[in-house]
Amino acid sequence: MISLRYSITKEDYVNYYTYVTWDAPENRKKRIYYYIRQIIPILLFILAFYYTGIFERNSKFILVILGFIFITAFLSVFNVRSNAMKRAEKITNDPGNNTIFQDVDLTVSETGIIAKGISTETKYQWNAFIKKQESLAYYFLFTSSIQAMIIPKRIFNNADERLAFEKILSQHLSFDAEIGHMIKA
Repeated sequence: MISLRYSITKEDYVNYYTYVTWDAPENRKKRIYYYIRQIIPILLFILAFYYTGIFERNSKFILVILGFIFITAFLSVFNVRSNAMKRAEKITNDPGNNTIFQDVDLTVSETGIIAKGISTETKYQWNAFIKKQESLAYYFLFTSSIQAMIIPKRIFNNADERLAFEKILSQHLSFDAEIGHMIKA
């Protein structure tokens, strides 16, 4: 049995939301599709400009047009991740979501995970977790396709405690929860 006390910070939630909606390996196809969708209109504009003879005009005019195209492409391609972060920050700033950031006493045992907060107590049996994802700084244990326990790796006091946690997860999470998302991606 492992007992831990921690609280999720707003930064933790923003990292979770961004990871789940954009950064996770299973979102690779989604990211590629998004980038292609952003590049196609730009290529169509360039082709239209070429066939209308706009590139035969003054070189300064061409540079201005290409500059606008480049800026538009840059903003549309690289803003999507920051937009996800802004949506997450909006969620964290909503006073109705303050319970997400309260202290939690987490007990991980052979029977499941118990999370006790100031006003809540939730017991999860191992079969409640349908998916586990891991980033460099977090474990995400999903109970539905959109809701997960966020467990920061920083809460472990030492490497042995973290290895014990990982051992319990590997012993009790179903095969689908442990690696199923990697196969589907």
